[in-house]
Amino acid sequence: MNNSADTSATLPTSSLTLRVYESLPGNPMKIGIGLAILLLLIYWTGRVLFDGAGNSSFEDVFVAVTQLLVLAYCVSAYAYLLKSVRETVSALSPAAPDETAWQAASELIGRHSGWLLVIFGLVNYLVIGVFVTNITTPDPVNPWDWRSWTYDLYWHRITTVFFVGYMACFCYVLVVDSLRLSRLSETISSIDLLNLKPLHPLTRQGLTNALLVIGMVSVLSLFAVEARYWPALVGFWLSFILLAWIGMMLPLRGIRKQIKAAREQELDWCEKRLRASRDTLKSGDGGTSSIAEVAAYRTTIESIRNWPFDHLTLTRFALYLLIPLGSWLGGAFVERGLDLVLQ
Repeated sequence: MNNSADTSATLPTSSLTLRVYESLPGNPMKIGIGLAILLLLIYWTGRVLFDGAGNSSFEDVFVAVTQLLVLAYCVSAYAYLLKSVRETVSALSPAAPDETAWQAASELIGRHSGWLLVIFGLVNYLVIGVFVTNITTPDPVNPWDWRSWTYDLYWHRITTVFFVGYMACFCYVLVVDSLRLSRLSETISSIDLLNLKPLHPLTRQGLTNALLVIGMVSVLSLFAVEARYWPALVGFWLSFILLAWIGMMLPLRGIRKQIKAAREQELDWCEKRLRASRDTLKSGDGGTSSIAEVAAYRTTIESIRNWPFDHLTLTRFALYLLIPLGSWLGGAFVERGLDLVLQ
């Protein structure tokens, strides 16, 4: 019996969402823009046909539109993250050892149990989605009395289930696949400290993780124009900023250990060579060139960071944190535009 076939049969399946996205033209972000436009068209068409624009307040319309944008982003960010981690594995393959362990670990990245993700998303909705709905609904309104729901409130309740669920799946995949990438990188036994370029895909993945998380914070920041959402948003902002930092650093944890071990090995070699060169110099059997060359090499090794990124990477991360501010300002413009349309 074919062992490789048996192994692949037991692997978790790739995401249905990603398969749908891959069947469509364009990258996930472009598809996400198309999804947002489609959802908005369906929403506005239904609003004209069934609601008649008579039972909706401006606040309800604004929240419905914002939740559609959040939903489109969460679905697309989830698909993009799955696609990105698989591409990172492919980009790392030149540095990969020719081992079965690498193959087994790399096959798991980007693959997750569909049932586990559904359960995780539903639990997150019951814990987070229901809580946020309760605290953002003004008293004495019962947010779960469906008989009193307007057209917009139906959209609120339905889209909350999906975007909170996809948000949970995104966070799960980000942490789990980052851990998998970290473990995968630990199998890379040969590292050239003078050429860390083959390891740059891990740094790019970390920045991609952070950018996707900050993007989620940005679309959620559109809710900030409504004062009732501020308590929930503060919690989201703090949690997602922490998640962005974890998403950037976690994939690099394994390779950091490898770089640190390689540095220590090279520094030990330098110390041994320096002592040997010193003894040779004292005996009068050799010159000073060997000592100078080894000392220069040791200085070069000492200057190499354990983390495979530079100050520019940290600067980019810091700039990412400013994106939600622009989103909040954009939300104010969206609010003003909807106000003019509904007048």
